[in-house]
This record gives sequence, C-alpha cells and structure tokens, in this order.
Amino acid sequence: MAACVVLPDGIDVGGVADSKSLTGRQRADALDHLERSGASIGIGTATAAEIDRHNILQATHLAMRRALDACPERPDFVLIDGLAVPLFPIPHRALIGGDALCVSIAAASIVAKVTRDRYMEELDHAWPGYGLAQHKGYPTRSHLAALQQLGPMPEHRRSFGPVRTVLEPSREPRARASTPGLTGEAMATEFLTKLNYIILARRYRAQHGEIDIIALDRDVYVFVEVKTAFMRGEDPPAARVSPAQQSRLQEAALEFLSVHGDVDAPCRFDVIEVVLDRGHPDIRHHQGAFP
Repeated sequence: MAACVVLPDGIDVGGVADSKSLTGRQRADALDHLERSGASIGIGTATAAEIDRHNILQATHLAMRRALDACPERPDFVLIDGLAVPLFPIPHRALIGGDALCVSIAAASIVAKVTRDRYMEELDHAWPGYGLAQHKGYPTRSHLAALQQLGPMPEHRRSFGPVRTVLEPSREPRARASTPGLTGEAMATEFLTKLNYIILARRYRAQHGEIDIIALDRDVYVFVEVKTAFMRGEDPPAARVSPAQQSRLQEAALEFLSVHGDVDAPCRFDVIEVVLDRGHPDIRHHQGAFP
C-alpha cells in the first residue's frame, strides 16, 4: 500500500511527523487533520498475487504509480521515501529516511500506515486467529505460529519465505544441497533456527545484490552473508566481504526494509563461516561483522 499526498498552501502541519514516531491515535488524528485541511490524497495498492508475479519491489513501484494516478491533484514533482523508482512517470527525487526529513513524505507515510492498519483490522474480522489487528501483518512470532497452525490465507504472499515453507515443507533440504555454497547456506539457516531466529528469506534477490539469509533476532533484522569453505581462512570475516560487496549488501538490505518494514528498523550485518572440513562442519557466527 502506498500513498501520494499534495499539501495545500498554508496548511498547518502541526501533528504531521514521521509515522513511526507517532502513536496509533496520533496517526489517526493527523490523517483526519490532513483530510479536513484539503490535502489531495491518493491511495495505491498491489495485491499479494501481483507481488508473487512481479516481485515485491516491482509491486511496490506499481502501488506508487497507482497512488499517483489516484491523487486528485497531479503534482509536477514528487519526493519519494527510500530508493529511486525507475520509469516513474513524472520527475522525482528519492530521499532515504524521507519521512523524517520531509513533511510531505511524512504525511504520505501517515496516510499509508493508517489506511493499511485499518485494512488489517478488517481482515482480522474476516480471518480470525491470525492476530492481524495486533501485529498488522508483520512477521511476529505469534503471526508465524498462527501461519504454521492455520496455513496461509489468500492475502499471504506465496513468495514469502515462511509461507513457502508451510506450503512446501519438504522442498528446501533437497533443492539446496547440490553445491558447497548452498550446503553452507542450508546449514547456516538450521544453525540460526536452533538459536530461535525467525528466518524471513533465503537468497533474497534485490536490485543491487543478493542476501544469503534474512532473519529476525527478536526485533532486529539480521542480514547474513554465508561464507563456505573446506578449510578455515586466516582473514577476519569482515575482511572476506569486500567494501564493494558490503555496499551492495547494504543497498539490498535497505531495499528489503523499505518494502517489508521500514528503513529505520534496527538491523545488523552478520557473517556465518561454514567450514566443511573432513565431513565435520564447523560453524562460526560473527554478529555485527561490518557496519
């Protein structure tokens, strides 16, 4: 879900701030204020099926374009939260963390957040048992536990790792054991699962690169680079991830956060070393391996 907001001249922007810094009541009050003040508002959505068909990044861009088309007042220039959107129909500038920097983006973030939360509350009545009114669809432990118990509903994305695991529980071990690298990733995934990490995605492909594993450690998003070898190297793990690769991983992580959660969520980059030495694998987990 995306929103496009054009603020009228002279509007009182009191109460309009980064949606993540506001309570639910404050966000609802801010939306009411925007609507009463004559702000031009457009809402755009992309369905779960469209996400599965196109990938989540392209579906997000689709929702953005639909929000622009739904806005009664066509802007001449757009400020976009996060990364630039290729082929966007009008000139724009991307601002990473824009909802904390720009009142127009903050207004759009409030509109999108409140509208989406209200939609989750409606779904909670249609599909009781998932706790959607509480966690609003984010991958909390209670949500994933309900997914395991009840299975996915139509609004769940089939391409999302935990949903795919429920639908195809026996697929992962056989498909991922054909090369040392994939074997290492499978072992690293099992290792993190035993530590009570929630696995969100494996081999996540973004515009700027691929992330081997994305997981939740309590409320921290963890982006994991897996290094597999047949003997242990002498270099520290961070040195084995070049500055160029670190940059690509950071861009990919930012893309993931911008479409799955928010760009200000707590996160870190870990390196897991898997040494397949003489049939006795050795796993070492380096938390916060690089900034």
